[in-house]
Amino acid sequence: MDAGRKFGYSRVSTSDQDWSLQLDALIKAGVDDRDIYREKASGAKRDRTELRRMIDQLRPGDQATVYRLDRLARSQLHLLQIVEEIEARGAKLVSVMDNIDTSTATGKMVVGVLAVLAEFERNLLLERSAAGRAIARQRQTRFGRPPKITDALIRQVMLAHDDPATTVPETCRILGISRSSYYAALRAGQREAMEPAEAA
Repeated sequence: MDAGRKFGYSRVSTSDQDWSLQLDALIKAGVDDRDIYREKASGAKRDRTELRRMIDQLRPGDQATVYRLDRLARSQLHLLQIVEEIEARGAKLVSVMDNIDTSTATGKMVVGVLAVLAEFERNLLLERSAAGRAIARQRQTRFGRPPKITDALIRQVMLAHDDPATTVPETCRILGISRSSYYAALRAGQREAMEPAEAA
């Protein structure tokens, strides 16, 4: 592969004003100052104009250079997506301080490890999301519209209503329902109880 053009990407957070360390390292790595894209943004922010501009410039044989990998992204998943896009353009990624070059065997191995970590991170996110929903269900947190008056709810309300020691507020708290739902279920249960009597 012919030696292509070297581009650099430098990012500082909104509170950090000092570019010099990154810029000096990129220039020493052979990047022309005019080909360094400078961004002032959080690493967690995905929509970064200057990073997008640099990636769009890449052609087969080119090199995208960063001071450290954390200048590109904060999560393994996002970093892997950026690395894959650079590689898909036929370019390579070089991280000066991490001593990583994705065109070498060691660099390819690092990308492979990154892919495993990104998959691990993706699975953790999915597990956390599922666990959060399960805990909310256990706590009877309601998602979306209020619950419908089901047969099970009617039975529970009727049993509670028939027990003089059980108060309406206590029943509502235990079942995770409002007073209006309680009385709606009670009315439904009383109607059902009257229907067989009327039929007889």
